[in-house]
Amino acid sequence: MIDELSALSRIRERFQKVSKSVSLGIGDDAAAVKIDPGKLLLATTDSQIEDIHFIKKLITAKELARKSVAVSVSDIGAMGGIPKFFLATLGFSKNEDERFLEDLMNGFQSGADEFKIELIGGNLSSSNKIFIEVAVLGEVEPENIVKRTGAKPGDLVYLSGTVGDSALGRKILFNKKLESDNYLIRRHTTPKPRLTLGRELAKNRLVNSMIDISDGLILDLERLTTQNGLGAKIYIDRIPISSNYKKRIHDLSENTYNLALSGGEDYELLFSSPKNKRKEIINISRKLKTKITEIGQIAETPLIQILNKDGKESKFAERGFVHFSS
Repeated sequence: MIDELSALSRIRERFQKVSKSVSLGIGDDAAAVKIDPGKLLLATTDSQIEDIHFIKKLITAKELARKSVAVSVSDIGAMGGIPKFFLATLGFSKNEDERFLEDLMNGFQSGADEFKIELIGGNLSSSNKIFIEVAVLGEVEPENIVKRTGAKPGDLVYLSGTVGDSALGRKILFNKKLESDNYLIRRHTTPKPRLTLGRELAKNRLVNSMIDISDGLILDLERLTTQNGLGAKIYIDRIPISSNYKKRIHDLSENTYNLALSGGEDYELLFSSPKNKRKEIINISRKLKTKITEIGQIAETPLIQILNKDGKESKFAERGFVHFSS
């Protein structure tokens, strides 16, 4: 069983080293951070809740903590920003022990080192189920910020990396009758935010709108388009999927692309860009050695159309993960 005061002391000791930007860190009612002039403060938060986002026995505490940091960091990257600090709220029951806390701290440390950010505060709470809430603070220049709302008719739609891997990895984790696949499982438990790509696209003014894929390609594309009075035409044969996904998807589904379109938690970047920026997008892809695929274009009609090779529309029942849906 974890003792709260002891845990707070250990956390404070573990993360006591802070940069000059932190005026007041862990241990007070709030952290105090110096904000550079000419920069916008970016703030985001996300949760990992037991039996909703993860199954306790299928992910280590270290993986869980690191993933909790990564998914919030990804939001900062999708706006062209640089993550700087994070706060973590932890909830767990009396069933968790000191080893669990130590593994969580190792995961937070791993995320802090990987993304070059600092833990500056948070909260501990008792809970019937484990939950982690991570808030990340970042910064971006006003002229470089990328929003969800800037897409224009005729823009090309691009997608980094591959999609569907995380959702398929999750299903393989949950179904012990299936042969394991370390690549797909790692894509689920250890997502890699596209921070460098997001920053390069923003600094070079190559994108009009951008979002990270958290709830599924179709649903997140709607957030860039139909929620802003626009739509998009996406070509199914252009959707980038990995060789592991191609090999394993038919163990679970007859439809090759359903999970790729609706699975979520890939944390790839989905963005729109003017047609005359195509060559620069290709150069960025080569420079960063990051796959970027042109998958369609923005349309004036507020409707997402998924088109097959013949130009006919394909229908998909699932759009992505929606909280509180029946």
